[in-house]
Amino acid sequence: MTVQHGGDIYRNEIDLDFSTSINPLGMPECGRAAVSSALSRIGQYPDIRGRQLCKAIAVAEGISEECVFVGNGAVELIYGLCYGIRPKKVLSLAPAFSEYEQAVVASGGSMEFSYLKEEDDFQVKDFYIGNRDLDMIFLCNPNNPTGAVMEREQLLDIAGQCEKNGTWLCVDECFLPFLHEEAYTMKREIERFPHLLVLRAFTKVYGMPGLRLGYVLTANQGIMERLESCLPPWNTSVIAQAAGIAVLEDKGFLERTRNVVWQEREYLLGELNGGLAKRVYTPTANFIFFSGRPDLYRELLEKKVLIRDCSNFRGLEPKYFRIAVRSHRENEQLIRRWQSLDEKGRE
Repeated sequence: MTVQHGGDIYRNEIDLDFSTSINPLGMPECGRAAVSSALSRIGQYPDIRGRQLCKAIAVAEGISEECVFVGNGAVELIYGLCYGIRPKKVLSLAPAFSEYEQAVVASGGSMEFSYLKEEDDFQVKDFYIGNRDLDMIFLCNPNNPTGAVMEREQLLDIAGQCEKNGTWLCVDECFLPFLHEEAYTMKREIERFPHLLVLRAFTKVYGMPGLRLGYVLTANQGIMERLESCLPPWNTSVIAQAAGIAVLEDKGFLERTRNVVWQEREYLLGELNGGLAKRVYTPTANFIFFSGRPDLYRELLEKKVLIRDCSNFRGLEPKYFRIAVRSHRENEQLIRRWQSLDEKGRE
């Protein structure tokens, strides 16, 4: 499987990047101000444990500060968990974020997959663990790239099975803030389930992928110690820590984000369902998963528009794509350039 992600703007000449699902509002202004202010402290080492940031996250998430571990983006933490746990047999959905598999294999383990089906609209219908000899499970909620969301009751059942079997359960909630997350999040359950790990990041919802900042929520102090021993010290910079603390203080930002994303998502859905896409799968977050003609990625790239070709995800053919929900101006430009492809074909 080819490792490929969105955001490949460095070798493609593009005007519009719809391949990465980043908040269309961008980074809050308070975060940008904090970055500028923190530049005066780049001659200092950052707090090696990011204590002020952990405290700010704990307040925002409504959990204990001792249950927060910060890292250099969610991906570093995925690798850190795998190197800390050293799981031999791991289960995940397919399609799903490829770095779960990459991290498991890099740490000496092997992956099994529960394949989502097109006839089920790529929804998670059955995910029974039973007596399977598993060391770890990765679940992305909402799932990337399909957007399928698992109900909290379903996750609670899985967490209960994992606890009974001594299986680590990592629930990746990086896209969950784009929903009314209290109906789905597992962050309040970390003390109830010692083998539960909830993964989150500032990347998507706070529009700061270049700063690399993520965190794990867990009540298991043993895995905290393993993470600390596996990851390099000072792995979150002075600038990233300052930005993280600042954006969490903007209490209305998430609601403003959801309002914009939901409004623009409806606009894009109307256009895609109007004939641009072959089939559109119900979106839940800030991206839309759909099927179309296999050459669509190349054709739009020629129009200087980058979308996410999902053919390198396990279980998907070269007809599946994902687009981000961007600003209305950008969304209109995407639709115009997309429509021009069909107009050219009719000439």
